[in-house]
Amino acid sequence: MNTLVFDVNETLLDLSSLDLLFQDVFGEALVRKEWFSQVILDATVVTLTDNYADFATIGVSAFKLVAARREIDVSEEDFGRVVAGMRSLPPHPEVDVQLKRLHEKGFKLVTLTNSPPAMVAAQLDNAGISKYFQQQISVDAVQAFKPAAKVYNYAASELSEDPGQLWLIAAHNWDTSGAIAAGWNAAFIARPGCRISSLDAQPQIVGSSLVEIVDELIKLRES
Repeated sequence: MNTLVFDVNETLLDLSSLDLLFQDVFGEALVRKEWFSQVILDATVVTLTDNYADFATIGVSAFKLVAARREIDVSEEDFGRVVAGMRSLPPHPEVDVQLKRLHEKGFKLVTLTNSPPAMVAAQLDNAGISKYFQQQISVDAVQAFKPAAKVYNYAASELSEDPGQLWLIAAHNWDTSGAIAAGWNAAFIARPGCRISSLDAQPQIVGSSLVEIVDELIKLRES
């Protein structure tokens, strides 16, 4: 085990920083969760129907849809705030220290994200964690979103690694399930509101924070 592949949004970066924006626009911070669920649903639909649009475009479209469903008028300025907010998400509190631990242990750290390349580069830079990653892989290259098998197959090819040697670390059950189906190993971070279903492929490691995940990964490597 040497290469660890990280999801970014929610896994490393904290989407709850957008709550104030959603409180301001919709009068309810919890709408942020409804919006992100709509983003993931729309990303799945465009993948299955071969009608690809990048993640930022889908994010704005989902924002408009949620607003229409709630009969709330939103502006171009509001759309811009969503995109700007996604670019400047802070890392979860434990992330920097734990990535540093893995880096110092000699792991190769990579990101695999639904965000387009320019977006994820800005996200990692703004979060102050880009220095830990040797490679950034975006689904843009295959015009499909996770958990489509070709995303994980493409990443394995780009890394010149056998899928069975790769680990995906993510806070989304659909992401870990997709990776496992593609022959990868997986570690699931049970962030608030994120859980594994009984129908999901079960990850080898489950933890409530990145601290627990890193502890287990290091133990496995040293055993």
